Amino acid sequence: MKGYALNLVILTVLLLSNHTLFAQAVTDPEELFSEGEYFFLSEEFEEALYYYLQLVEAFPGHANFNWKVGNTYLQIPGQEFLAIPYLEKAITKTSIKYKKRKFKEKNAPHEAWFRLGNAYRHNNELDKALETYEIFLKDYEGNYNLRIVETEIASCNRAKIIRDDPVNASFTKVPSPVNSSSDNTHAVISGDGNTMIFVTELKFYDAIHLSKKTDGGWTPPDVLNPQVGSDGDFYPTALSSDGKELYMVRRVEGNNDLYVSTLGESFWSKAIPLNSNINTRAHETHASLSNDGYTLFFTSARRGGNGNLDIYRSERKPGGDWGEAVNLGPLINTPEDEDAPFLTADGKRLIFCSKGHFNMGGYDIFYSDLASNGNWTDPVNIGYPINTTGDDLFFHPIGNGLQGYMSKVDRDGPLTYDIYHVEILDREVIHPDNDLPVFNRDFIIKLYRPETGDTLFLHYNKAQDVIKSSDPSYRIIVDEGK
Repeated sequence: MKGYALNLVILTVLLLSNHTLFAQAVTDPEELFSEGEYFFLSEEFEEALYYYLQLVEAFPGHANFNWKVGNTYLQIPGQEFLAIPYLEKAITKTSIKYKKRKFKEKNAPHEAWFRLGNAYRHNNELDKALETYEIFLKDYEGNYNLRIVETEIASCNRAKIIRDDPVNASFTKVPSPVNSSSDNTHAVISGDGNTMIFVTELKFYDAIHLSKKTDGGWTPPDVLNPQVGSDGDFYPTALSSDGKELYMVRRVEGNNDLYVSTLGESFWSKAIPLNSNINTRAHETHASLSNDGYTLFFTSARRGGNGNLDIYRSERKPGGDWGEAVNLGPLINTPEDEDAPFLTADGKRLIFCSKGHFNMGGYDIFYSDLASNGNWTDPVNIGYPINTTGDDLFFHPIGNGLQGYMSKVDRDGPLTYDIYHVEILDREVIHPDNDLPVFNRDFIIKLYRPETGDTLFLHYNKAQDVIKSSDPSYRIIVDEGK
């Protein structure tokens, strides 16, 4: 504890010194541009924005400077929609022959049209996004990955279908002292719902916090970093049902690995890495437990999967170690990324996020049910407004999965992530003439043409007893066989 405190003091002094240097006034436009480029390339986007915004303030009509601001906002989760006014100015002067990182460049790249489409998508302005993508494609000259644009267009069309059939969900912000003025994310909960471990982004490091639920509300959080051995690089992924095993991912450049810490009489142990059946030289990003503690679901980018990040499971062997990793297969795992799997308490539903399947863009949250034959059913999008046109990750279910915790940004607030309790409410279903729906559950049919790569999704909604197409230009006619 003393060593940790001393290190923290030294780190604070060093960072304050750097902050003083950072805060020194810079007025030369070329130097502002250079500083912005440096921080952008270092993926320190908030710092890059600090300099780019000064350029736009001084030169409000400058297409390239507006492009820099807009493109930077698109890199900051929860603030993508703020890119719109800057990119709308950027597209007034674009060039195919754009010169990257050149201060004297006055035009924006033609890519600004595509990025503006992305900003519209994040802001749920789907028709505007589609129109902007079409303009981008008109002057497309083969120097951009066309598949990326087609993926965005397909996402917008799917988003319109999902958005038009919302689920009845309520969002309740977890009160202070859990949520603060900083980003609060990665909330994991014990089986009784009374212990929450989460991350709060502080000025100099990311703190792992623990809070207990009492009759008077949530207790002031305790910092677990010194106990588990985190220097701000550990992030919770799951808490066992009994609240005694904390699974975390350690994020280091080049290789993320999974760790576990156990609760003793009063303190948490130093986190240790999971064995080589789980951790590899590739990225492992998430681990969670079944309610009985004998099955681990985790994500890995190891070779032999269906895409980059896939979901695997492993069984706990006698003695407590984890056995061979088994891929959940192509019904769950797509050529895109899957992440953050959680099993509901009854073991009958897997909730995870994916960039594939029938999604609205970026990561969406899906669920798949365990059938009586032991196989998983086709994943179903959990629905709007839980899913949005941005990245939606890390839905920690409670009970049967109709409740859970997740973090999201309140646009009417300070644009930071807060932890919310989410509840999917029952929806009254009325069928004409008391007829039963044609099918007994939601499902998705994927029509794929190998010759061209074209894909069409048909989404059946049991509650409304309707089928919708991902491409609105198709009209669906059900032949009743009369």
